[in-house]
Amino acid sequence: MSEIQTSSGIDLIHGKVEKRNAGYFYVRNGKQFYRNREETYQKNQSPRQKWNSAAFAYANRELAKLRATPELEAQLRSEYEAANHLASNGKTYSTLWAWKFNSLLYDYKQSHPFASSLYS
Repeated sequence: MSEIQTSSGIDLIHGKVEKRNAGYFYVRNGKQFYRNREETYQKNQSPRQKWNSAAFAYANRELAKLRATPELEAQLRSEYEAANHLASNGKTYSTLWAWKFNSLLYDYKQSHPFASSLYS
């Protein structure tokens, strides 16, 4: 924590000045301070959140691979039409990519069932 000297009380700053700042300003006993703060709240996930994050990452990776190959899009479109826009999780989706993304999520979660001991 470092003390910042200001000329008057009007110059005291609270919070982050910019979104990209690593830390924030605060005032204690009329003095200005700056503290670096690591944003770790996203790293502290419950086991179920880790499982969902892993499924989301898998679906995004696979969808990127599918989008990179244009010849697979025609095959996916025919599968999408044959399924009447109904995904494997029982929901209907309006676009091909939403349908495939949610199918990939569902498939990952079925092949990797949630077990809290694995993700702790």
